[in-house]
Amino acid sequence: MNRTKYLLAVGLAEVTAAVRRNNATLFGTRTLMYHNLGDDASCNDLYLLSSDSFRAQIEVISQWARNNRIPFVPLKAEPGSGIAVTFDDGYRSTLAIAAPLLVQHGIPFHVFTTRAYSQSGDARYLNETDLRELAALPDVVIGAHGTTHTQLAHMPLDILHRELLDAKDWLQQVIQRSVDSLSYPHGSFTSATTEAVQRCGYSYACSSQPGTFRSIEQRFSIPRIDIWSHDSVRTTLHKLQGAWDWIL
Repeated sequence: MNRTKYLLAVGLAEVTAAVRRNNATLFGTRTLMYHNLGDDASCNDLYLLSSDSFRAQIEVISQWARNNRIPFVPLKAEPGSGIAVTFDDGYRSTLAIAAPLLVQHGIPFHVFTTRAYSQSGDARYLNETDLRELAALPDVVIGAHGTTHTQLAHMPLDILHRELLDAKDWLQQVIQRSVDSLSYPHGSFTSATTEAVQRCGYSYACSSQPGTFRSIEQRFSIPRIDIWSHDSVRTTLHKLQGAWDWIL
């Protein structure tokens, strides 16, 4: 989505929010999807949200949730009314920036990490020591995000099974906990993918499609709300409430 289309979408969402006055959190789990956090002004990454923007979003959403008696909920295989928070790719900023704020607010959150990134030696990503530290925090769940961060929908079944099992087995050994959840790398999956995910012992999986997690039948394609680097607090709140669903 280019800048012009984005601004048009913001305007349409404003109208939708004013007309419908909808609150999708009342009808199931609304799951926020973040990626990296940081303050590199020279970086034009759609998924690098500034630290200040993230803090502002969490503060405003927390206040709005309290005012409307909407809970923050852990992401699970069964939906419940409320707000869940997730992070993809396993960036170290999840531990350094997000975790202290979310723990302070008592907000549970879910981190999906990729084995190849964790073992790459790249300081941007959570290494195995970081993962153990993160797993020890209250109300934190760590799930798999593939072994190589390759699109799962395009893999032959034998390679797909190996990708899924390696990601799960490695992460369980690192954090010494059962790993039951997956986020599809690049949001890429098919019905064959979800069948493989189930056979490999996962209980639920997240997509990158917008919407509300309303039914247990969605547990292997849980919809989420993608948060971008230029999303304001108001835009993020509109996304959470459902005003962007039909646009996306």
